[in-house]
Order: sequence, then C-alpha cells, then structure tokens
Amino acid sequence: MTVRRTLVAAGAAVLVALALLGFGFTWPFVIAWGLLIGAVGLLAQLAMPLEPGFDAPRIDVEPDRRPTEISRMAWALNTHTGIAGAQITRRVGVILRQRLMRHGVDPDDPAHRDRLPRLIDPGVWERLTGPETTIVDVERALDAIDRLDPTSPDEPSPRLHVPTPDHGRPSPPRP
Repeated sequence: MTVRRTLVAAGAAVLVALALLGFGFTWPFVIAWGLLIGAVGLLAQLAMPLEPGFDAPRIDVEPDRRPTEISRMAWALNTHTGIAGAQITRRVGVILRQRLMRHGVDPDDPAHRDRLPRLIDPGVWERLTGPETTIVDVERALDAIDRLDPTSPDEPSPRLHVPTPDHGRPSPPRP
C-alpha cells in the first residue's frame, strides 16, 4: 500500500461521512459507513495473486509418479456406468484404423463396408466411433486389434503360447 492510496481511501471515507451527515443521518450511522468505505478503500489496494498456489513450495515429482497415458486412459473408463471416455475410444479407434488400413480396408469408405465384417466383428467399428461407447465395445475393438496381425494380411497370425503357472496339479493340454 502506498501513502497516496491510503490518503485517497481516508479522504473517500471522510467525504462519504460528510455527505451522510449533510443528509441528516445520525452520528453512529455516519461513523459506521465512513469506516466501512475506508476499509473497502484500503482492502482494494491489496494485491491478490492470479493463481492461488503461486507461492506454494515446488515439490519435484518423481518420474514414476507422473501420470502416464496409460493411467489417463484407465481413468477414462467409468466402471459405474460402463461408458468409455473419449480419450481411450479415440486411441483405440486410431490403432484399429491403422490395422484395418494395413489390410487395405478404410473403415470410413462406403466401398469397403462389405469387407469390414470379414476382418472384425460386425458393429465393432460403428460402436467404437458412435456416441457413448461402452467398455465392452472397447474390449471388442481391442480383441479385433489383436486378431489383426500388424505384419501383413497374407501371413497367418502367430499364436503366442503363454505358459500357465504350475500349481502342483496337471493342467489339461491346450488345443
């Protein structure tokens, strides 16, 4: 606060008090309003920061605690309503489009619509790009992405053998 601004606030308080006194108000009312105007004038001089945490201490975040794209996409899944957020549907849609394009199918081209159900389940693309995509729709699209091998459309997709943990009991043979 500067002295000049403080004197201006005090002068405004005196002027308001004199004006109210001239209109015939009682002394307690004039003093209260004069003090109120003076306080508002003094408070108006305070400099408030634009950002509430500008003076907060800066704490470095460990690299493993920073939010990642995977965690942001996981938070985009609402398990209570079953709706998938735009971030994950957009990401899965881009990957599915790339895999389909490698097979020579543009999902948005009406001429390729008849070839689309041969590569992915019917309705997967429409549900993924439509409104209110559900988590089940995203899972179906991810399954379709897994089935579309990224190498080439002519080569058969190699099946990965995932070893099952040995719990001391024999497991049935896998087909």
